[in-house]
Amino acid sequence: MRKFARLIVASGETSGDLRYAAGFSAPDEFIWFDDNAGRKGVIMSALEFSRAVRSVRPGTEVLPEQKFGTTRQEIICSLAKELRIAGFVVPADFPLLLADQLRHNGIGIESTPDPFFPEREWKTPEEVEMVTLSQRAGEAGCRRAFAVLRETEIDSSRQLIWNKSVLTSEILRGEIDVEMVRLGMLPTGTICAGGVQGSQPHNQGSGVLYADSPIVMDIFPRSATTGYWGDLTRTVVRGKASDIVKRAYEAVFTARELSKTLIAIGANPAEIHRVAAEGMEKAGFRTGQGEKAAFGFFHGLGHGVGLDIHESPRLSPRNATPLRGGEVVTVEPGLYYPEWGGIRLEDLVYLSPDGKATCLTELEDFLEL
Repeated sequence: MRKFARLIVASGETSGDLRYAAGFSAPDEFIWFDDNAGRKGVIMSALEFSRAVRSVRPGTEVLPEQKFGTTRQEIICSLAKELRIAGFVVPADFPLLLADQLRHNGIGIESTPDPFFPEREWKTPEEVEMVTLSQRAGEAGCRRAFAVLRETEIDSSRQLIWNKSVLTSEILRGEIDVEMVRLGMLPTGTICAGGVQGSQPHNQGSGVLYADSPIVMDIFPRSATTGYWGDLTRTVVRGKASDIVKRAYEAVFTARELSKTLIAIGANPAEIHRVAAEGMEKAGFRTGQGEKAAFGFFHGLGHGVGLDIHESPRLSPRNATPLRGGEVVTVEPGLYYPEWGGIRLEDLVYLSPDGKATCLTELEDFLEL
């Protein structure tokens, strides 16, 4: 009897690992297994069985749930008997209750903190193309926002007026998202944060947008077809930016462009982050912790993008593992100050296995419109 197989129980809509393993997605949970001896398969309900047969990766069996049982616990116990194994290795996010139930029935369950598919960090040409298509849709959404902002008028209170109504973060976000939906994307959490809201990097933004104040737009569409993400950020001002905002924008832009030139095989991600941070510090923008909020540049420089919006590798002080080629990473320095808001500029870069770094983002850069 072999000791352990590998097992994932999740939805393809929420698990990048499952989608990667099966080559298939479904809104409901299903089971994927690999017996580590050449047999891989998925166990599907009648609802999704025929679609799975047409869609799974080559070499993946599609098995009906009714062959094994009715509950997840019964199905997995029966699977273990069929595979003649003592248990399963599962991802770190495996359901705890299910793990307890299986152990109670004599099935060993071992989780691993390591990536279940470490090879996901290095993208194939086909994966790069899928990320790029999502990025193009995000760019189209951002250009729609540019167009809306250019059409606005400014009232006596410096509010932005569009279509004879006050323009809000919610309305601008809707215009971005609808544009991406038309292109087959699933918008999730688009950020349109104006003014001081932009000093909080993950504040989605709400309420009225004003002239002469930075608007941070972070757009990360996911393809409804492939599951691959894009990710980009632009910060603009409708009207005239203040001197501090102009200087911050220039510092962030310079840090981003310099960082992109440092992405190379053998490069240390922590060192790239350090160079970006020191450059903005030397431009006069300190980083620290105030009584109510952090300020300056207080997040990582970037992250991998693929079937998850945040995946390996990280461009951060905590990652000293050299790049080796095949990574798709964001480069997104930012500066945040609760007195006036934030600036973030984000591009996607692909480092090919032959060492060529290519910016996948084609969206224009400017501050004022």
